[in-house]
Amino acid sequence: MSIFSFTEALGTLKGQMAKSKGRTKQNVQDEALVTSYSNRLTRSGSNRPVFEVILAELKADPRLTAAQVVAIAHRYALGSRKPSSKATALAAISKRFVEIVRFESKNKVAEKTRPW
Repeated sequence: MSIFSFTEALGTLKGQMAKSKGRTKQNVQDEALVTSYSNRLTRSGSNRPVFEVILAELKADPRLTAAQVVAIAHRYALGSRKPSSKATALAAISKRFVEIVRFESKNKVAEKTRPW
């Protein structure tokens, strides 16, 4: 003997689905904030003063949660291992910048030694 009929169960599930939240306006704003910061960091390239300004803003921005800082670091580091906290995310962002600077300086040295 069943407790609910099929139509009762289906009606309950439809009601619960109608109440589900889905993407809210806050989620869209958070995504825009993460995208904005990650794009700015990427565009800074190897320019240290610009990078330092963006990093200072990122640390001081009260709108950012730890999860958002982790998402920014994950995007800026081009999908490397995802940081586990805000502090490790900020360290990963700084580490990625150092990698970019070293890569560009290594290429400059290589250009000087190429015979062609």
